[in-house]
Amino acid sequence: MPRTGGQERRSTLVEEAIRRFGRDGYQGTSLEAVASAVGVRKQTLLYYFPTKEALLESCLAAAGERLAEVIGRGLEGKEATEDRAEAVIHAVFSLAAEWPEFPMFIREAGRLGPDAFERFAAVLEPLRLRAVDFLQTGMDNDLIRKQDPAFLLFTLYTAVVGSLTEASVLNALVGPQKGRASLHRREREVIAFVRGALRPPADPGG
Repeated sequence: MPRTGGQERRSTLVEEAIRRFGRDGYQGTSLEAVASAVGVRKQTLLYYFPTKEALLESCLAAAGERLAEVIGRGLEGKEATEDRAEAVIHAVFSLAAEWPEFPMFIREAGRLGPDAFERFAAVLEPLRLRAVDFLQTGMDNDLIRKQDPAFLLFTLYTAVVGSLTEASVLNALVGPQKGRASLHRREREVIAFVRGALRPPADPGG
């Protein structure tokens, strides 16, 4: 269904707030700055979001929904272990290319404490459960190296998100990383890492 004018304005405010929170941090972003960036008065923003905390909560929910949407779309028709893992990585990197502040917002959510991040993670919980179940099934069928599936999922998450958000560490270790070419390179390296993390050990008797 098409969005009404009010719904569209609310969505625009949330998207701009995600950009600002990701780029400048939650504490470094004012409601005035968000409102001004989309061409409305602060009072208009407060009509939709009575407090900064309410705006953040809507941003966390919207970010989770957007990520779940792109991952779900990327997984369509993918059945093989490597295909599904690579589809998720490609979906996340594509979103980062389209919306550079998005992964920075995810990192900021983690820094705001467990309550904030749990609101974001709650939207992704169905995907998390599917992923853990998929990893466990792969291990049971000797398609994935046997390990704790929940911890493996955490390791994969940190590899993907860290490669997108820890720019200073990345620059120090591998040199300046800027532009889309760098993003594609990081995607390829993360995919290679994930393949290695998932691949079962060779059968010594084979």
